[in-house]
Amino acid sequence: MHPTDPFLLYDVLVGSVSVVGFLYLLSRSRYAAYQRFLTLLLVGLGLFVVGGPIADLVLPSWSHLVHGAAAMLVILGLYEPIHHDLRHEQWAELVLRDPTAVRQDAGWMVPMDDDILELFHSSDLVLTPAIIAYNTGYSREEVNRRLGELRDAGFVERVDRGKYRITQVGEAYLTGDPGDTGENRVTDGVPH
Repeated sequence: MHPTDPFLLYDVLVGSVSVVGFLYLLSRSRYAAYQRFLTLLLVGLGLFVVGGPIADLVLPSWSHLVHGAAAMLVILGLYEPIHHDLRHEQWAELVLRDPTAVRQDAGWMVPMDDDILELFHSSDLVLTPAIIAYNTGYSREEVNRRLGELRDAGFVERVDRGKYRITQVGEAYLTGDPGDTGENRVTDGVPH
């Protein structure tokens, strides 16, 4: 590659501006907690964007080695916050604010089950499949099938023909209680 290649000069210029921008970012105090990972990321990007074109000019045979080293630094920079869990506080806040956002469903459950249980929970009423279907947008037949599954698991109970209400097990599931999530299914009053 010729030293006056406009694309090469453009790469060096853009890389230099990017490095200056990252240095400014590192100087800001609110990013101090992320300084280690930003430094690795900055060095990797700088090496890639500035070091790569310079290696092309000076030692073209080393260009791939420089790009490989830059890629490793970028990967390490991106791995650091995940490995050290820098967002731990945000995760804890989510769990404490809304534990249902991270509830663990049983393997047999489908997304519709959450919608049905949420409707029971929000209304605190005895509901029919037709009312549930109307309020969730699912067909009455789908709701009937899922109510049977939820009843077998103990999440809802039939209080009268075609009328259901949520149970304590269903409520515990919605609030993220680590208790029974229907893994020990009940059919005809007999645990399985």
